[in-house]
Amino acid sequence: MKQFWEKYKLTFYILRHPFDGFYVMKYEKKGSIGVALLNFVLLWISFSAMGQYSSLIVDQSHPLAQNSLLDGASIFIVLFLWSVANWSVTSLTDGEGKFKEIFMANCYALTPLILVLIPMTLVSNVLAEGEGAFYFLVISFAIMWFVFLAFCGMVMVHNFTAGKAIATIFFTFIALLIIVFLIALLFALWQQMITFFRSIYLELVFRY
Repeated sequence: MKQFWEKYKLTFYILRHPFDGFYVMKYEKKGSIGVALLNFVLLWISFSAMGQYSSLIVDQSHPLAQNSLLDGASIFIVLFLWSVANWSVTSLTDGEGKFKEIFMANCYALTPLILVLIPMTLVSNVLAEGEGAFYFLVISFAIMWFVFLAFCGMVMVHNFTAGKAIATIFFTFIALLIIVFLIALLFALWQQMITFFRSIYLELVFRY
């Protein structure tokens, strides 16, 4: 546990020194996939808790409509597909990052959200009506901090300049849309195949 905590402390170092922290993660091999997955799980818990226990002042959805498993799956799918899209683009643009390092950097960048979501969920329950703007301001700050850290991680993991990293983000979005389109297309084809074979099965059953 002590050894794991020593590795996890890198996430807090990245908060204060993102470029140096991601350099240590990649080039000094101080990063850990275990820490990255723990950050994902902590964000999952924080996001689900926010959906379940935020006050009606900031969240009008019904708590019973929340699905924690769906929350976790959605977060993981977004992180995974973004990492795949980024890896596919940077493989063509001389990026130095491996898929594992890209995924780790994105998970390490989640720390601001983890630190903010649960405290703000508690704060939301003591806010008066009309004070919800404070809640959304803090959440927006955490999201911007996450985006900045993810950008720093991309720069260091791939050894890109800031300009090249920005261009890579644009093409990563395009690659992500293509991946989502292909997945949706394959899913539609799979449904049509199931319907086709089911119709054949029913035809044989009722005919013979």
